[in-house]
Amino acid sequence: MKQNQQNKKSFEVQLTQLSLLTSLPLFFLLIGVMIYANISLYLILLTVLISSLVIVYSHSKLHQKSAYQFRSLSNLLDAMVQGDYSLRARVSDGDEALNELVDSINSLSLRLNKQRIETTESQLLLTTVINHIDVAILALNENNELVLTNPAAKKLLQIPAEQQEFDLIESFSQFSQIAAMNSGNSQVMSLSFANQQGKFNVHLEEYRENGKPQKLVFITDVSTMLRSEERNAWQALVRVISHEINNSLSPITSISQSLRRLLARQEKLENHKDYLVEGLSIISQRSNSLTEFVNSYKQIASLPEPKKQPSSVLELVNKTVALYPDECIEVQNIGDITLVIDAVQFEQVLINLVKNALEAVKNAGEEGKVAISGQVNGKVFSLSLVDDGTGVSNLDNLFVPFYTTKSKGSGIGLVLCRQIIEAHGGKISLTNRLGVSGCIATIEFPL
Repeated sequence: MKQNQQNKKSFEVQLTQLSLLTSLPLFFLLIGVMIYANISLYLILLTVLISSLVIVYSHSKLHQKSAYQFRSLSNLLDAMVQGDYSLRARVSDGDEALNELVDSINSLSLRLNKQRIETTESQLLLTTVINHIDVAILALNENNELVLTNPAAKKLLQIPAEQQEFDLIESFSQFSQIAAMNSGNSQVMSLSFANQQGKFNVHLEEYRENGKPQKLVFITDVSTMLRSEERNAWQALVRVISHEINNSLSPITSISQSLRRLLARQEKLENHKDYLVEGLSIISQRSNSLTEFVNSYKQIASLPEPKKQPSSVLELVNKTVALYPDECIEVQNIGDITLVIDAVQFEQVLINLVKNALEAVKNAGEEGKVAISGQVNGKVFSLSLVDDGTGVSNLDNLFVPFYTTKSKGSGIGLVLCRQIIEAHGGKISLTNRLGVSGCIATIEFPL
């Protein structure tokens, strides 16, 4: 600060000296003219005295005014450095250039004050959310040492409110598993804490502070949610199984009772041979249907893990299209895209989707086509199948097991498609086309 003031004073002195130097030539010129004109010595001395006083007074006022302006600006800037944006510099009369500087500094102070208020309000809101959210938040430094926690984290880890240091590795044996996660990843883990255990969704993000990498860990208890989803899944499963089993057992029970009554009459079986054959045939058909139903569930439940390897999407699409040489299928703008996938499973998905699209086109009763195209959006590759068919009447139930709109459909095709795509980290969706008839099936894969 003292050095700055000395620099400012030196500049003020230089400004005064420069102004004085511009006055001296005129002063000496005046004295020379008076001597040349043989003016009285007393008059010359009086002129010298008066001129000197005027020059000294003028330059003293100039020095005071410039020093005052610079001190005002210095005080204002010092206050801004200290975080005080309430001070304002006063605009002086006549100093247009200096006033522009003062206006700029005042505007800067106003802007910084507004930004500080907005930042303070945002920090208060963020602090309130962090303190009341039911998610444990842990901030870790570059050495994976705990530097900040919210109340939910302290409750989960049983950290006393007054305790400043906490050894995560010693108190939480599964911490190393969390610390090894990559930034931006989420994972559902089975974790055990001092007073709580269950399923937790763990999400990790990285940020930098003073140029050093830091970590933010978000831990959310999802046990209740998962149990609720599991209960809903079991209820839906029981409803579907009960419906299918009853559909098979009801006719089997009815027909078997009729056959038993027939045999109880001890009549000649030759007279009822056709009825017996038909009844046994129905029992056999319903038994086979029930067996197929159980095998379908087994197929969904025992989908093998994908054997991923680099595969050309265009090659797989062309192989699928080649299975339907008599159908109108167009392949558009897929490009040279290579995905790390299980080629066999992915081809099974393509066959199912193409088959559904072709059947929809035929059901529409008009000549139509199926178009397959690809598109890259950022780090996501999308493969779309667009048909000119009748569209889908109930989009919400498309991925419900054994739900089908076909008279001879099994209701597991799209379910298997979704399982395969999600096992590869992708997404699949079906939507009706807008304005025209038809459906769009979209598969998204991360690149």
